Amino acid sequence: MATRRAGIAVVVLSAAGLLALPVVSAYSEPASEEAPDPSAAEQVSAAQRQGEEPMPLLELVSAGGSGRLYTLDQREAQNAAENHGMDLQSGRVGYFPRGGADGTTPLYRLKPASDSTAWLFTVSEAERDSLIDDGWVFEGTAGHVYTDAAPDREVLNRLSNGREWRLALKSETDELVEAGYTLDGPVGYVYPQWIRTGAVYFGMFNIDGHQRIIQRTEEVYGREGDWWGGVRDFRDGTEYATDNWPDQDWSDLKPSIGYYDDSDPHTLEQHITQATSAGLSFFSFYWYWNTEAQEPSVTDASLDAFLQAENRDAMDFTVSLCAHPFGELDVPTDQYDQVASLMVEKYLSQDNTLRANDGRKIFNICDARGLGDGSPEQVGDFVETVRSEADEQLGEDIYVQINQAGFAQSDVPAAGADSSYCTTDGPGVESRSYQSYLDGMLDYFNSGPAAASYSRCLMSDFDERPRYPIENTDASTIRYFPDHSMERYREAVSTVFDDIEDSRRPQDVDNIVYVYAWNEWHEGGYIEPNERDGCAYLDVLTEEFRLPSDGCQARPE
Repeated sequence: MATRRAGIAVVVLSAAGLLALPVVSAYSEPASEEAPDPSAAEQVSAAQRQGEEPMPLLELVSAGGSGRLYTLDQREAQNAAENHGMDLQSGRVGYFPRGGADGTTPLYRLKPASDSTAWLFTVSEAERDSLIDDGWVFEGTAGHVYTDAAPDREVLNRLSNGREWRLALKSETDELVEAGYTLDGPVGYVYPQWIRTGAVYFGMFNIDGHQRIIQRTEEVYGREGDWWGGVRDFRDGTEYATDNWPDQDWSDLKPSIGYYDDSDPHTLEQHITQATSAGLSFFSFYWYWNTEAQEPSVTDASLDAFLQAENRDAMDFTVSLCAHPFGELDVPTDQYDQVASLMVEKYLSQDNTLRANDGRKIFNICDARGLGDGSPEQVGDFVETVRSEADEQLGEDIYVQINQAGFAQSDVPAAGADSSYCTTDGPGVESRSYQSYLDGMLDYFNSGPAAASYSRCLMSDFDERPRYPIENTDASTIRYFPDHSMERYREAVSTVFDDIEDSRRPQDVDNIVYVYAWNEWHEGGYIEPNERDGCAYLDVLTEEFRLPSDGCQARPE
């Protein structure tokens, strides 16, 4: 039987009465126009900006292969797989936002009957209304696809084969046509890949920051209250640099905005502008707890400054608890409640807390070894304490990631966390060769379970020579990469991109990357614009990760 509504041919198949296949597309190829100005993100709330963030479209196949479900909702996909026998396909179909944004149009989801296991997706209101008139079930908006072409976007097509509808990128359409599918036409534009890139933030550049550096700067260089000791001195040509590493160019050791105080909200406003102008999505703040004083220490002033920044809603953030098993930086079990309560009340309660692709707010543990005795059981007790506190205070379930450094990825489930992630590559640092780090990246990423959720990391560089002699008094023990180059750094970025592109891991955090680091100047880990190279590190990220940018601002007001 065939019915025709609004110029749309619909063929209804009798097999179980479930499927109807439109054979004429109601959507024409969109016109090519310039992409929206990404700087507009600074004018919206954190919630609206997060709603406009492209998310991975997941594909599920019904039992028996009788239809396909596409969803941006990670939890819906999990429920369909676990409770309804659907098979979640590896990878993703493309990325587009759940919420509406300039230059997007709703993608509607319908199925022929309430008990159908096949779905049709359309951007045409006329097709939607026609099918509803014919008794179809309208299930709402699946997301919002882009109506205009833009760099790195690709057409998303709809296809059918008499049994099911499929959504596929234009680059994959020919293969499906050869397999017997008919091209219905395009539904809009999507991103084939979208990497959510953040930088690890070391908030130690203030009078309450790294006390050892401040103290030793006074002892070695004779300057009181200087948290830039060593960095400033190596740039200015101290004998400790020239005698041990002659002919080295240290002129990059000054931020583009000058030597700053990161407890000043204006500094964080500048950093937010620099980062977002290059397409970065978030900062991950290292955070320390002082066991003896039972209060935050070292880095909390910079995080407070971030939360006071006027443009804070332009960028997400995550708190990364570093519970080191030394230096009174651990968290004993009898202080779990204090730390968890503070984490939730002050940080996880914020609208611009970084969220996983399933919508849950992310809480990072950068070092779990100092949580209780560091065992999976006692780390798990802490994770459960934070979860309970978040449920009580916010009514939310949170997403917990544990850094693989010092904590086996295979122990993550036993600790009650959701996934592993990394910030630095310990074996790479110890190799003292950037090429060795580069060669071992994939092995480091894949050292845990292959099918587990995971977020990758990327090291811009590692060079602790400015710590000599204010922290390390033996020059022979200093670790750095003598073979570092911008070309090798670019290759490292490309390696991360390709690994995400080829990934078949779960999609909850698979496209989130932690870059070491925004401003670890004493260890050479910085992508923050510097006086010599400007936005060079950020520009590589923008280009290789295809981040949204209208040009990095090295020296914002």
